Amino acid sequence: MLLNSVAIISTLIVGWGLFNNRVRLSPQWRATVTPLASIIGSGFLIVAPLLHSVMGKWALLGIVLLSALAYCLGGVIRFNIAHAEPHLEDYPNGGIAKLEYIGQWFLGAAYAISVAFYISLFASFVFERISVTDDTVIKVATSLALLFIMFIAWLRGAKGLEVIELYAVTIKLAIIVGVLVALLTFDMSSGATWFQHEALNAIGLVETLSILAGMLMVTQGFETARFMGAEYSAYQRIMAVKYAQGIATVIYLVFIGLTCPLFNVYPIVELSETTISQTLGQAIWILPFLLLIAATTSQISAALADTIGGGGLLRELIKARLSTNVYYMLIIGIAIVLVWTSNVFEIINLASKGFALYYLSQTVLATCLLSGRKHKTRRDWLTLAGTIILSVLLVLVIVWSMPAPHS
Repeated sequence: MLLNSVAIISTLIVGWGLFNNRVRLSPQWRATVTPLASIIGSGFLIVAPLLHSVMGKWALLGIVLLSALAYCLGGVIRFNIAHAEPHLEDYPNGGIAKLEYIGQWFLGAAYAISVAFYISLFASFVFERISVTDDTVIKVATSLALLFIMFIAWLRGAKGLEVIELYAVTIKLAIIVGVLVALLTFDMSSGATWFQHEALNAIGLVETLSILAGMLMVTQGFETARFMGAEYSAYQRIMAVKYAQGIATVIYLVFIGLTCPLFNVYPIVELSETTISQTLGQAIWILPFLLLIAATTSQISAALADTIGGGGLLRELIKARLSTNVYYMLIIGIAIVLVWTSNVFEIINLASKGFALYYLSQTVLATCLLSGRKHKTRRDWLTLAGTIILSVLLVLVIVWSMPAPHS
């Protein structure tokens, strides 16, 4: 009862603080909410069992490597907000504009894949709570949920989306803090050892790294700041990327660290979409219910955001005289096909490749801008070297990554 009370009280306190008008109405916080909603919507519910099942006691190192790569890619997005966007305005038909155009096609495809992931994960959590395991029933329900998302996008468009995200992120952050405090209390009271548990399957270093590369999607979301220029200044968007990635990185590192003793006491028997809920429930019975609320708020809002963002992006790219609603249908149609042809872990890997293609276009774009500078400073040369290294790493993610072994 103590652990359950700690989780509930911590959640309520943090929720009260985040719903405070000074926080809720802050322009910078509202700018931060969209990338933050996408990052923690992508990964929080799945990242711990994924890393622990593949890397065991080295899971914390895995999230450090993923977060470091993501933060460097966030640096590229920040650079392009500051430097590429003005260039694109001055030279709308130049080579940089063509690179941006190609990258946006990759991003549109990645959005469709991520929508399938969000709703598949949401459906898995809901049906796990009511003990439904029939795969066909779950896929039918997931498809219906996607059609509902399409209906909302058709009916409302982007109007009011920021408000939905604001409340969804606030609720999820409050729940996350409650979960983390409860986990800390469990770790201290259980006396469990740290960094002793083994991976689910004994695999080699190369295969481990290729699976880790396939998890890039769980740190994705910061790139949404590139498309918020109509509402926020370049400075606000640059800071939004920094704040969103900073908050998400702290959450991921603490969460993975605190779950190390948990998975030592309750080892992962098989990897599935709901492993984290089942494992947390063995230690603290209230946590699966809190996670169900978190899954409902975050996955639906993230799916709405990516449906609307992807549909709007495709409308700009295709330039046909069709209603934006048609493009929403296209995004949902692709997502439904993926739901019926792939499982969650394969979708994660596909989404990772899709976002890696977009990030690759952004690193190449930044490299071209830096290469074109006549009088380079030492910082320019270091940044140029960094973008080239990132480009190579992203090519490896695209070619080499693979989904985690799963049940």
